[in-house]
Amino acid sequence: MSSRGRIRLSRSRSRSRAPRLPVRPTDGPPTLGDVIAGLERNRSLSGDRRRDLRSGAKRVARLIGEKPDNIPLDLPAISQTLASVMPAGAGLSQKTLSNIRSNFLAAVRVSGIGSVPSLRSAGLLPSWSKILTGRSSKRVRIGLSRFGGWCSGKGVEPEQVDDSVLADFIEEVRGGTLHPRPNRLHRDVAQIWNEVADKGDLPLRRLAVPSFRGPPKRLNWSRLPASFQSEHDAYLHWCSGDDAFAADARSRALKPQTVTLQSSYIHAAVTALVDSGIAPKTITALADLVTPHNFKCILRRRHEMADGRANAFNRGVAWTLIDLARRWVKIDNAALEELKRLATKLPALPSGLTDKNKAALRQFDDPKNLLRLIKLPDRLWEEVKRDKKPNGRTLLKAQAAIAIGLPLYAPVRMQNLWNLEFGKHIFLHNGPGAISSLEIDAGDVKNQTEIAFDIPPHMAKKLAEYRDHILPKVIGRRNDRLFVKADGTAKNQWAVAWLIRTTLRKRLGLQLSPHQFRHLAAKVILDAEPGNFETVRQLLAHKSLRTTVSSYTGISSRRAARHHQHLLEQALAAQEP
Repeated sequence: MSSRGRIRLSRSRSRSRAPRLPVRPTDGPPTLGDVIAGLERNRSLSGDRRRDLRSGAKRVARLIGEKPDNIPLDLPAISQTLASVMPAGAGLSQKTLSNIRSNFLAAVRVSGIGSVPSLRSAGLLPSWSKILTGRSSKRVRIGLSRFGGWCSGKGVEPEQVDDSVLADFIEEVRGGTLHPRPNRLHRDVAQIWNEVADKGDLPLRRLAVPSFRGPPKRLNWSRLPASFQSEHDAYLHWCSGDDAFAADARSRALKPQTVTLQSSYIHAAVTALVDSGIAPKTITALADLVTPHNFKCILRRRHEMADGRANAFNRGVAWTLIDLARRWVKIDNAALEELKRLATKLPALPSGLTDKNKAALRQFDDPKNLLRLIKLPDRLWEEVKRDKKPNGRTLLKAQAAIAIGLPLYAPVRMQNLWNLEFGKHIFLHNGPGAISSLEIDAGDVKNQTEIAFDIPPHMAKKLAEYRDHILPKVIGRRNDRLFVKADGTAKNQWAVAWLIRTTLRKRLGLQLSPHQFRHLAAKVILDAEPGNFETVRQLLAHKSLRTTVSSYTGISSRRAARHHQHLLEQALAAQEP
C-alpha cells in the first residue's frame, strides 16, 4: 500500500488536525531527515539561506506531527496532509504557510535528494505572452499563468494544447509541488482556457473540463414512471398549501424548507427501495412506498447504510412516509399500525447533543477561543472600513462580520438569519438611549414562537453603516435584504452558511456551523449558571423546557461537576495545617 493510503489523523488542541504519515523503514525511501542532512552538505548555500530552507523542512514535519526521519519524501502525500492544515488553527497566517511550502520545496530541490521539477520557466513564449498580457482579463492572467509558464518551458505553443498536455501539466503539479487542490486547478485551467478559446481570436482547441464528483447516490428521477413523478409533484404542491380553500387542503401548510426536506426523504426512500431489488418501473405511485413489504425494504436498506447506528435522517424518512400514508394515500388503520411498528425497529436517537455538536462546543472549553470569536466581527469590520473603494470582497467581509456577530447575541435559526430584512425584522434607532431590535413573527419561526432581541449598539452601528454606506457603494442602492450578492439579488441560505463556516475556519481555525451558535449560547449560560435551563429556553425560544433540558443536560452537569470538584478541593485545603 502506498504511503498516501496509510495516512492517519493526528489530533492536537494546539494545532489543526493533519493526517499522520507512516514511519519509514530503516532501509526505506528518503525522508525529510535526509533532506535536512542534504542541506547541511550543500556548501553552495549561504548560512541564511540554509537556515531558511532547514526551517521550512522542520516546520512541515511539525505540521504533520512526526519527526523528520519518520516522514517519507512523498510529495503528493505531504501535499494532501498540508492541505488539511488550517493556518489559523496552527497559529499561522496564510502567507506564512505559503512561505513554508515554498521553502520546503526549495529545500528538496537543493538537497540532492530525489528530483523535483520546477514549473517555472525563464520566460514566456511570444504566443503565450499574447494570451497572458495586454488586454487579457485578470482572471485569465492569474488562472493560466502557471500553465503558460510550464508550456513555455516545454516549448508547447498555445495551438498545440490539448487534453493530454493539460494532463501532463497536472501530473507534474501533483508530483512536483505542494499545491493544495490539484483537482480544482485542473478544472479551473480547463474552464478558463475554454473561455479564451471561445473568443475565437486564436485557433485554440477546447479542453475537457473534468469532474471529480463521485457517482450520484440517489436514483435519477428519469428512471421512474411519469405517473410517480407527477404524483410526487402533486403531493408537494398539496403540502405547501397553496390553495387553503381546496376541498382536500392540508390542515396545516408546510414551510418551503420542510417541503424540500419531504422531497429529499421521498427520494431517499425510492433509492433505498430500488437498491433493495425493486425495479424502478414497478414504482408507479406514492402508495408503492408504503406497503408494509416495501416500507420494510426501505427501512432495512437505510439501516444498513447507517451501519446499524441511530440516524436522524432515517427516522425522518420513516415518519415522513407514515405521514404520507395517513394523510395522502389514506391506508387502512391496520396497515398504518404496521408501518408504525416497523418504524420503532429503527434505533432510537440518543438524547442530548450529537457527537459532532459536542466536538464543536469542546473548542470553547478554552476560553481564549470564545474571546477570539467575539472579537472577530470587529476585526473584520476594521478591514471593511479600510477599503477606500468597496467592492464584492468588501461586501463579503461586511456580511461575514454581521453573519457572525448577530448570532452571537441573537442566536436565531439559520433560515431566519438568512432571510432577515431591514424594516421587517431589523429595526435600527440612532437616538440617545434608543434600542435597536431584531424581531421575527411566529409564522416565520420553526416552532411558531415569536422571538425578539435587543441589538447591541456596536452591532446596530455596523448594520446601519452596512445598509446606508456599504451596500449603496457596492450594488448602487440600499437594499432591504440583509444578505445580497454584488448585483443586488438575494443570496441563498447555503451561501450565507458557507460564508460563516469558511470565515471561521480561515480566520480562527474553528469548525462551527451557523446552527451551532445556538448550542454555544446555551453553553455560555450554563457554564456560568449550571441548571439555568429556563433562561436558555427563553433565549432559544423553545416551547418546552423538556426540550432544553434533554439537549443541554450534559453541559450543565459538567459545570456542576467542576463546582463540586472545587468544593472538594476547598475541604482538603481547610484540613491542611
